[in-house]
Amino acid sequence: MRSLPFPDPGRPDLRSPARLLVWIARGQWTSLLVGMTWGTLWFVAQALLPVTIGEAIDRGVIAHDGRALVEWALVVLGLAVSVSFFGIMRHRAAVANWLQAAFRMIQLLGDHTATTGSALPQQVPTGEVVATVASDAQRVGGMYDVFARFTGAVASYVVVAVILLRISMPLGLLVLIGVPIVTAALGLLIGPLHHRQAEQREQVGRLTTLGADTVAGLRVLRGIGGEDTFTRRYAGQSQRVRREGVRVAGIQSVLDAAHVFLPGVFVVLITWIGARFAIEGRISAGQLVASYGYAAFLVAPLGTTIEMADRATRAYVGARRVIRVLSVQPPDRAPLVTASSPPTRTLVLDPV
Repeated sequence: MRSLPFPDPGRPDLRSPARLLVWIARGQWTSLLVGMTWGTLWFVAQALLPVTIGEAIDRGVIAHDGRALVEWALVVLGLAVSVSFFGIMRHRAAVANWLQAAFRMIQLLGDHTATTGSALPQQVPTGEVVATVASDAQRVGGMYDVFARFTGAVASYVVVAVILLRISMPLGLLVLIGVPIVTAALGLLIGPLHHRQAEQREQVGRLTTLGADTVAGLRVLRGIGGEDTFTRRYAGQSQRVRREGVRVAGIQSVLDAAHVFLPGVFVVLITWIGARFAIEGRISAGQLVASYGYAAFLVAPLGTTIEMADRATRAYVGARRVIRVLSVQPPDRAPLVTASSPPTRTLVLDPV
């Protein structure tokens, strides 16, 4: 188990948000590999459950073979226990990946803030720095949290497609073609969501900066009677943050609704086609149950894929903010601050 914080967070690649995210992944590749392994085993074990239940029905119930029924029931039990164990290990690895990425970003920001000194608030507002540490570092880590499940989702999709192709070629082709189409349809909402999240993040940073500046100059404000002016400014910025939050919630609600509706339509379609094939005798009763089980199961990998796209979008936005802070260069010579020469801060009153 890796101890946190890191003795040395490393030298980040600040050429682009994507390069920064890749650099983080390289720094914890062993933990990511462990998470991918557990995530793949977890999802694949779930993907094997419907076919084993179908075999239990065909070889045990339909064939009136008690021994075969017991054997396949034990296989189902073994898979259920495996899913539980793999799920525990996958979650542990996911949390470890999230903490490592988030701590690495927080350490880099903290060290850089201490190194740059007075140069940082001259180029990046104080509230922006605080919001970057408190919010953006967590968003960057969130992508590596879901990465293990995303890998398992892709692996389980391939397993399900192969099994359905063996059961019925039309059902297998429907899964191979339909799932990417549904995912692409949901992905159309990621772009607008990304834009609105970036705008909301900008407004939150401005609000945090305004609050920090107000608190820092509170004594001066009360001396000149300007507290009402800053109160109105803060209230106005708060309303802008609220409006941006509502806009983000609007597109997020549409995405969540589509996440339920489109896979639901897909499940209905697979179930209807499978039922028709069972009536015509092209597939058995157990294969029909397995087809329905896979139709319901595919909602989870599909949802994980959409979640990965959402987390990656948030991480990209957060990485861009982190780069903005880390790109500030420290001054060549920082002035000494002594007890007889306290630091001064200029408070600018904008006209209202």
